[in-house]
Amino acid sequence: MVISFFSIKVLCKSLVNILLRKCIITFTQRGQPLKTTPKILTLLCLLLATSAQAALVINGDFQRCDFTDWERYTDGVSHTSPSADFAIVNNAGACQGEVSIDLASGASAFFANTLSTKMDFTAQSNAQLWLSFEWLFSGLDDGSDLADVFFVNFTNDLGDITGADASPGFLLGPTSTYGSGTYSIMLDNSFINQSGWYLDFNLEGGFTPDSFSSTLLIDNVALRSVPTNVTAPPMVALILLGATALFLRRKQSNRTI
Repeated sequence: MVISFFSIKVLCKSLVNILLRKCIITFTQRGQPLKTTPKILTLLCLLLATSAQAALVINGDFQRCDFTDWERYTDGVSHTSPSADFAIVNNAGACQGEVSIDLASGASAFFANTLSTKMDFTAQSNAQLWLSFEWLFSGLDDGSDLADVFFVNFTNDLGDITGADASPGFLLGPTSTYGSGTYSIMLDNSFINQSGWYLDFNLEGGFTPDSFSSTLLIDNVALRSVPTNVTAPPMVALILLGATALFLRRKQSNRTI
C-alpha cells in the first residue's frame, strides 16, 4: 500500500495536535502530570518521521558563523588563512558566507575565488533530492559580457562540471548582472548515493576597467531528500494514532457519565 508523504505529514500533524489538546485537558482536569500518553505520541511520530526530510548540507546556513565544512580556493589553490577573499558576514548572529574579488577591499584573487562544500547524496532509491540556496551578487562593475561573473555548479573528483540534470553545465550559468534570488531545483536521480561530489560557488574577475570589484553572498544552502511515497509501516502508525484518539475520547466520556 502506498500513500503520499505529504498526506501523512498533514494527517500526523492534525492528529497530534488534537491528541495533545485532549491530553492536556483530560490530565490537567485531574491534576495529574502528562506522562504515558505523550510518550506514546512521541513514539508514533518517530515512526512517521522515518519518511521525513533530512538536511544533507552541514553548516549550509552558516549559523556556526564560520567556514566549518566549507573549502575556500583562490585561483584554484586552497585558501585557509584569513583574507579579504572570504568572510563571514555576521548580522547580529544571522551569518552568511561571502566571496569577494574586490581588490579595493583587499581581495587577492588574480582570476577567481571559489567557495565549495562536499555533497552528501545519501538517499533512498525512491527519494527526490532537492537543492536550494539564496544568493546576492553586488559590486561596481558595468554588467557587460566582460564584467565580473558568478556561477554555480557541481564538480567531482574527476573534474567533471555538471548541472542539476547531471549533464555537463551549470546549476546557475555565468552571469554578470547584479541581483539576488533564491534557487531551488530537483536533482537528477542519478546523483542518489553517489560520492565525491562538491557544490561550488564561483566568483570570477572580468576584463573591464571596473572589474574585480564584486562580492557574492551565500546563505541557506540546503539539500533535502524527499520520499516520493511511503509504504505500509507509516500507515500503521496513523491507525495507532487514530485508535489512541478514540480511546482517549471514550475514556473521557465514561468519566463524565
